[in-house]
Amino acid sequence: MAVKWTGGHSSPVLCLNASKEGLLASGAEGGDLTAWGEDGTPLGHTRFQGADDVTSVLFSPSCPTKLYASHGETISVLDVRSLKDSLDHFHVNEEEINCLSLNQTENLLASADDSGAIKILDLENKKVIRSLKRHSNICSSVAFRPQRPQSLVS
Repeated sequence: MAVKWTGGHSSPVLCLNASKEGLLASGAEGGDLTAWGEDGTPLGHTRFQGADDVTSVLFSPSCPTKLYASHGETISVLDVRSLKDSLDHFHVNEEEINCLSLNQTENLLASADDSGAIKILDLENKKVIRSLKRHSNICSSVAFRPQRPQSLVS
């Protein structure tokens, strides 16, 4: 049976992701991000400065309270228990990010953007280690392949 969750956003939702522990994060237009409990109760909310749309949210599989969110050309790392302050942020893309993906070892984060570029960020050293420009248009999706932490599809 479908259940309607309310109270989290006042603008259209653009992306969702769920953690292994049942938490849910949703990103919306205007820089709006909400964390939800298993029962659909909003647990926290933030609005990123600049009001760029939140286009991708991604929970860390090994740390279920860690959340990656893309808004505009920026990636923010957040703790869902306290969404007001980001743990870290990266400005690596030149155009709006459409999708984020973590590899299985969680040391690499890929971001795909409107220019068709994919940036691969080394999370331990906090720097871009690869820039891939293989698309002639928007790159809307990117994913690391399971059991192949260095292999990426887009």
